Amino acid sequence: MRQTRTLLLVVFVVVSSTVVAIAQQTPQLTVVPPKPTCTLIFNTGACADLWRNYNEAVARRQQEEIQLYVNRQKELASQAATAPLQQQIADLTKLSADQQVQISKLHQQMQSDASAALEARQIAHQQGLWEGVAIGGAGVLVLIAVVLGVRRISGSFTITKKSEPA
Repeated sequence: MRQTRTLLLVVFVVVSSTVVAIAQQTPQLTVVPPKPTCTLIFNTGACADLWRNYNEAVARRQQEEIQLYVNRQKELASQAATAPLQQQIADLTKLSADQQVQISKLHQQMQSDASAALEARQIAHQQGLWEGVAIGGAGVLVLIAVVLGVRRISGSFTITKKSEPA
């Protein structure tokens, strides 16, 4: 009887230390020993120890289940409370990313517009230069034509001096 009691106590200590070690890694419930089959007559003895250990394990298990339930409810409530905020954060993050893409596109468009304007300015400058050269060349040709025309016309004229009346 004493050996059974000692054996049960050792098994209980080993099981509870194993349960504690496992519970630190992952949350697990206390292992409940099988329900004793003996009839409790006295408050002492091996049968009383079995029933006491069983009742303590059941009570501990119920307490752990309640604590797990409470923790889960807290977690669900926390998630429910933070879900709108998380959605708002996700929406703002997406909006920010979209705006960054739009800013990038506008920046590229500004660069292409600036380079197109610079190119158009250079083309206009070159075109104005060629038009100026053409107008200047045409003006020189007209001037030469006028000078030659005046010489040809004036070549048939003679200038004579009038005599002076004395």
